[in-house]
Amino acid sequence: MANAARAIIIENGNMLVMQRQKNNQLYYTLVGGRQNGDEPIEQTVVREVREETGLEITAQQLVFTEQHSDPTYNDQFIFIANVAPHGDIGLTEMSEEALLNQNPYHDNKHTPMWIPLKAFDTLPFRTPALHAAIQKALKKGFPKEPLSI
Repeated sequence: MANAARAIIIENGNMLVMQRQKNNQLYYTLVGGRQNGDEPIEQTVVREVREETGLEITAQQLVFTEQHSDPTYNDQFIFIANVAPHGDIGLTEMSEEALLNQNPYHDNKHTPMWIPLKAFDTLPFRTPALHAAIQKALKKGFPKEPLSI
């Protein structure tokens, strides 16, 4: 089972999320994805954010880890990150997500988007424990040392 890295990116009162439509369910996750081989997890988050949004991470800090006992899920490493100045966001042409979006027979769509921070509480977020941890951190500040959730 591979690990995965995800990014919490907040800019101008908005948070970057990935809207997913899969098996007729609409939900949201953080931008990110699976680690490739022995790639350092810090590099995974940089690569995944670039592939899924076109953004370049300039600074990052690990704030949460989320272990899953179910083998169908990856263990998650969640970073808070800053990005370089940019224009619009979007999937890069050859990303796994863009290729899935192009397949008319596959019900697995990905759309990166900015959402207002005040809307985060009401999003149908994929992992409730991570959703709650982010909600708490938005109110009280992100941890200096990574927390296991």
